[in-house]
Amino acid sequence: MITIFTQQGRRIEIIFQSELCDPLNMGEYVRAYCHIHGSDHQRSLSINKATGWGHCFNAACDATVLVAEWNPTLARHLLQIHYLGLSQVSFSSYQPPRKRPLFRQQQLFAPPSKSPPRWQQEELSALLALDRQMQKALLQSRQALKYLEERGIPLEVARAAGVCYLSPAVLNLSELPIKKSLLRRWVDRILFPLASPSGKGYIGRSLWRWQPGMDENVHKALLERSEAPRRWIKTNPAGWFGPEPQELAGCLILVEGAFDRLTLLAAGFKAAEVVALAGTAAPPDWFLLQVKAVVLALDADEGGRDATHRLAERLEDSSISVRSCSPRRDACGKDWNERWRRLGPQSIRPIFEAYADMLRSA
Repeated sequence: MITIFTQQGRRIEIIFQSELCDPLNMGEYVRAYCHIHGSDHQRSLSINKATGWGHCFNAACDATVLVAEWNPTLARHLLQIHYLGLSQVSFSSYQPPRKRPLFRQQQLFAPPSKSPPRWQQEELSALLALDRQMQKALLQSRQALKYLEERGIPLEVARAAGVCYLSPAVLNLSELPIKKSLLRRWVDRILFPLASPSGKGYIGRSLWRWQPGMDENVHKALLERSEAPRRWIKTNPAGWFGPEPQELAGCLILVEGAFDRLTLLAAGFKAAEVVALAGTAAPPDWFLLQVKAVVLALDADEGGRDATHRLAERLEDSSISVRSCSPRRDACGKDWNERWRRLGPQSIRPIFEAYADMLRSA
């Protein structure tokens, strides 16, 4: 076990799977007796097998752990930051010092395979290879530019956030050695880059049959027809629309949609301060490193209210302060982008106030 501290003073125990005491497989999670505070009464240490992050729910312990073999890239990154000269650390061969185990140990649980199906890997690789061309295509597409304009998003804000567009011309004229058939479903979509501890990805919004002046709800209904393409599609891995994990601010604003994030960026928030969940469940262990406080600014509909309640409980269980700031339940729009288009900058004022209060108390 290696103890490190983040710049914000948060303590993290990097542990090894052989140190887990009497682990029990619980689906996505492994539960074990916490060897850090030495309890044998209940398995209070819960670890996400996909990310390696774990937390002891004993209030007196409250330990944050990372199983090195289950997330070697992040574990190595943390050690490199805090201990110079450890760039050659190998977790596959490392064995912690032998000591008498506190409890009986069972067969260790290997983390689940994180590799997506081959076609999804090839699809993502092809999109990444075309990223620069897709960014140029955004500037050349009158339809995509008009769509951003009617959503109230300045072009410079979209470009700074990495937004791009896959036009038929880009795909047809590409000389890169990619399987073009894999990308047919991405044609005529505005793409938003996704980030997560599992890697980069994309989410794409279809512009199929959209025309300037078309109401957003009308276009949504058009895309719900059986012959229409899916409104949104994502790569695997997916993630959030926002900064890389190591760039997240200590106090975050979580919104639902990609255009909600672009709205807040257009209003003046910094890129590191706003994350769009973009359909992800946002496990709290994604945010354990830097984040100490979160403003939940999800949609003002039933789904948004339910998600706010669930996320608030999970984040607070991970010792992250939470404040809710949903749009007002009126006729001006259920999400921040819709309200931005109808009411202008004053629509974002509640988030500015909630965020400022959270910063003062963080």
